Amino acid sequence: MRAIVYHGPKDFRVEQVADPKLVHEQDALVRITRTAICGSDLHLWHGMPSALTGFAVGHEFVGVVEDVGSGVTRVKRGDRVAVSCTAGCGECALCRRREYSGCQTLAAGAPASNVFGFGHPSLNGGQAEAARVPFVNTNLFKLPDAVDDEHALFLTDILPTGYMGAELAEVGPGEVVVVFGCGPVGTFAQRSALIRGAAAVVAVDLDEGRLAKAKARGCIPLNPKRQDLREVVNALTSGRGADAAIEAVGRSELVLSAIEIVRAGGRVAVIGVVADAEAVPVPFLRGLMGKNLTLRSGLVNPQNQITKLLPLIEQGRLDPTEIITHRLPLADGVRGYQVFDAHAEDVLKVVLKP
Repeated sequence: MRAIVYHGPKDFRVEQVADPKLVHEQDALVRITRTAICGSDLHLWHGMPSALTGFAVGHEFVGVVEDVGSGVTRVKRGDRVAVSCTAGCGECALCRRREYSGCQTLAAGAPASNVFGFGHPSLNGGQAEAARVPFVNTNLFKLPDAVDDEHALFLTDILPTGYMGAELAEVGPGEVVVVFGCGPVGTFAQRSALIRGAAAVVAVDLDEGRLAKAKARGCIPLNPKRQDLREVVNALTSGRGADAAIEAVGRSELVLSAIEIVRAGGRVAVIGVVADAEAVPVPFLRGLMGKNLTLRSGLVNPQNQITKLLPLIEQGRLDPTEIITHRLPLADGVRGYQVFDAHAEDVLKVVLKP
């Protein structure tokens, strides 16, 4: 089969690789019908260290079940499925607490090591024609006929991530929320805040094209080079500050801005991936303690979000395809990475068809 294979920073190649096979009784083989390039994939593209090479990348994918092991009860051959990007065994102490990102069987104590397409030997990536999925009863979700592949695709990672941000920030009805970032995850954080009843969502970004899209979805767009964020938020809140803020970019200075912009007793959620090399000097007395703030973050566990979000898609209340700007064949996947990395062609999300 063909797959996009990691050989090092900015050295991804579409190659022929061995077809996946069932290994354990809880495995399934999935023929992939749609996959996507995620902002997290760019960490590998930019040189995030990996001890391995030669593995298929990608962790957002949907497809059709081709074969299952004898222990699989959740799906059967022919089912259309979404694959959780974060895989859990379902049996360890953390999985039983629904903390699949910390799975003691697959994560081995290393953050994000149990995400498909990041070098785990059991979790070859989904930017390919097929993939083996372990612990299927935990990590596969059957799709209804009414939800097509593209509408389901982002249930595998970024839509749950955006919704998790709104949950971590405890967004409630009537609140004023600031979302830093209008990329794919920021878009879904904005949508999720609105779904949860926010009265106003201020969408912060430097890209005027993305800000225009945020305005169209009902947000208040703000370019910090053109407007003062504090002035806008104070006008919306009679000077008290935002009720909640969600950082969806992964920049330390934006984490600090989120802490500064929320009111006393406010909540901050960080769902952007801040690189380990980038320290975040959090103001403690002036910020967290002095303002009685709640600061939360985490890796996504799509297993906890998919069943909440799928009905919203099925009923037409949520259309995840709004972020798709590019559709390419898998063979052009490397060009998709180049366009996405360069922010060229007004790109927001690249979807690949094997």
